[in-house]
Amino acid sequence: MKSIKPEVRIFVSYSRVHEVAREKLEIHLAPLTRDNVVPWYDGEMEAGDKLTTKISNAIRDSHIFVALLSPEYLHSDWCQKEYRRAMSRRARGLMRVVATIIRPCLWKETPAADLVVLPDGGRTVIEWRSADTAYLNVAQGIGRVVKSVRKDMSVAGATSAIPPKRVKQPTVRKRTPAYDAPGKPVKTKVAAKKTVARKPRPVVR
Repeated sequence: MKSIKPEVRIFVSYSRVHEVAREKLEIHLAPLTRDNVVPWYDGEMEAGDKLTTKISNAIRDSHIFVALLSPEYLHSDWCQKEYRRAMSRRARGLMRVVATIIRPCLWKETPAADLVVLPDGGRTVIEWRSADTAYLNVAQGIGRVVKSVRKDMSVAGATSAIPPKRVKQPTVRKRTPAYDAPGKPVKTKVAAKKTVARKPRPVVR
């Protein structure tokens, strides 16, 4: 029986003009989703959900943040709010951030400049001869991050499984006789009982 791997949640952040790119990436991530990887994007929201609350909770609950960078993404104030929040969580060691370059843009002028970006080598998706080849490369890179996250999960689980340290019980010291010389215990004086001689009673005849 195949063991179920720990669930890994991915938040996909993108500009609405790149809905097709987001769908393309989701298709290439299908093998991972069958392996208990759960992508999330704002299309998952239901009628009546509060935008800020729903998205904020989704970012907080995700292990990986995938940003589809483009000029439109960098121009969007809302996308930048999501991106800054993810980078803040990354700085605290709470999330992995994956920057995917969809179209040429000034991504090197953003915090993404400190990240290893996808596709490999920082080539934008549209620079590849085949879009499928580019998205395959992105999906493979995300797969490596998923493995790294699961490795961290297993280490954290092993650490939590370590039994707690034993509480040292207080030691009760036994009283030892005092010594006034090496090897010679002090003799304690025992008071001798005084015996009183009884006088003989007179004999009455």
